[in-house]
Amino acid sequence: MFLFRYFLFPSLIAFLVFFFAFPLADANWAKGTIIEEEEDEKRLSENHAIEKLRFGLANHIHYYKVKKTKNTVVEQRSGRRRLYDHNLILRSIFRNKLIHKTYGSLGNLFEGAVFIDFGSAILYEEGAVTVRDLYEDQLLIGHLSKLVATDINDTSFDHTRYIEIHMNEREPFPFSFNEIPVLIDDPEFIRILTRVYAKNEFTPLIFRSTNSGPDLFYTVEEMKEHFSSILEANPNRNILYFFNRFIFFRSVCSDRFQLIGTIDERIGVNHSFSAWRYVDWDKRGFEDAFHPNLRYVRMVEESRLALGDRMDAYFTNQSCNFGRGLRFYGNKFKKSITKS
Repeated sequence: MFLFRYFLFPSLIAFLVFFFAFPLADANWAKGTIIEEEEDEKRLSENHAIEKLRFGLANHIHYYKVKKTKNTVVEQRSGRRRLYDHNLILRSIFRNKLIHKTYGSLGNLFEGAVFIDFGSAILYEEGAVTVRDLYEDQLLIGHLSKLVATDINDTSFDHTRYIEIHMNEREPFPFSFNEIPVLIDDPEFIRILTRVYAKNEFTPLIFRSTNSGPDLFYTVEEMKEHFSSILEANPNRNILYFFNRFIFFRSVCSDRFQLIGTIDERIGVNHSFSAWRYVDWDKRGFEDAFHPNLRYVRMVEESRLALGDRMDAYFTNQSCNFGRGLRFYGNKFKKSITKS
């Protein structure tokens, strides 16, 4: 009876839910929905429109490009530990202290993930300083299989040829580095980008666009197309996305994001004051950095969860992974048969 209740029954239910729910989810995604809850998507769109209006219009972008900062150009102020709240959140995730109510520990889901940072200010100070904060965090870096900084190569000004300047005048980064287009809305580009660094088709991904192009300079429509392209390009991967002040999660069991929380907007996304420089980071904790969406997650040690809850989450994830694997390798087999 114990075996059926805690092992076989949850596995059977999760397996059936996966196969019967996916066609409906695919239909909803085709209508353009990128966030599971309508109110959360509205919240994202409204915040994005305000950020675009205040900081991402053409006159702002021109100002950023002609104003030199520290002998180079950055399109938003950067600085060591500006986004260190992300470090605190990820540390807690990998300590299994952030639990999804359906899928269990996010740390288990994102162990060995590839982290890709969009728009890394590669010429500011020693270059890609917020990515360096991740790379130098010994409590964190061992949980990531790859850390990737990115930037654009704007040929409209000599001093905004970020890629060329970095390649010709700067020391190589101690982490991976890739050029990205101004508008990241092509699923094929995202698919290729992730495959370059991922170990396989199922390696989890963590994206970040905070004080960067997608979260400040895109229109609302371009932003939604960007999210849709990420979803389309990575159907078999768990995804975590730090986007502006929001944190989104997509399980392989779903094809839409969930808003699982926000960062403290007074620090990392403060555009008028360098607040992060005045934080005592030795005292700041996970609870200060992260505001959870209690609809989806809870901040608790995984070891404090009931065994039944942990087993339910385990079998749900295993069923989804198994189903995705069957579809992926089945499609590969069909293509190989067709070619032959």
